[in-house]
Amino acid sequence: MISRLRWIHPKASLGKGVAIGPFTIISPSVEIGNNVKIGPYVFIDENVTIDEGCEIGPGVIIGKRPFDLNYQGEPTQVRIGKHNIIGEYTTIHRATGENNATVIGDDNLIMAYVHIGHNCQIGNNVVITNGSQLGGYVKIGDFANIGGMVGIHQWTRVGEYAMVGAYSYLVKDLPPFLIGQGVFFRVRGLNLVGLRRAGFSQERIGLLTKAYRLIYRSNLNLSDALTKIKQELPMTDDLKILLDFIQKSKRGVCLKQ
Repeated sequence: MISRLRWIHPKASLGKGVAIGPFTIISPSVEIGNNVKIGPYVFIDENVTIDEGCEIGPGVIIGKRPFDLNYQGEPTQVRIGKHNIIGEYTTIHRATGENNATVIGDDNLIMAYVHIGHNCQIGNNVVITNGSQLGGYVKIGDFANIGGMVGIHQWTRVGEYAMVGAYSYLVKDLPPFLIGQGVFFRVRGLNLVGLRRAGFSQERIGLLTKAYRLIYRSNLNLSDALTKIKQELPMTDDLKILLDFIQKSKRGVCLKQ
């Protein structure tokens, strides 16, 4: 059902089975996929694409100008994939830099009062809990879990299957498969609950445990620990992902407990 109290620009495109609540505004150059449900009092600005099966809660704002003093009004986008749930009063900003996009993948649960800043890249099957705030250019890997009231500094990355505990402030990269927490953030260990729920075998978890101990529990510096992992452990896909993430870090990785 599309409420008669909504306003939809003639140049917006709506798929089949779309539902729109009252007092929602949809701007030009917006594309809404099939079976998307949009609650009341939602504002969707220009150049936003929302793929099929998404649920947008009341008061959500998508595609407003980025909070970047260098932004000069150049055309940028927000692209949202399939089957996402976006909770009430969440804000998702358009990118900065001509033709760039803020991107959210598929099957994510983004709870209430979350802010996703310009140029963020959110993977698939991610959970972002109430009140968390993501600065510009943040990247969140697939199956990551962000606890409630978390702050993530711009340009910071969270690896796949990693978990950030509630009330944390993250200013460095959290490698894949790990869990950490704190205002003065520290890595606590492997995200064992998350890995087991995702179906990781004990063999996979065992190898990740050995790599974790070399990186975080030995007396080796980071470079030597990575070298030792390459020399002593079979280079599985999981270890390749872990090492590649760490080696590409520009902000540095989170410290041990």
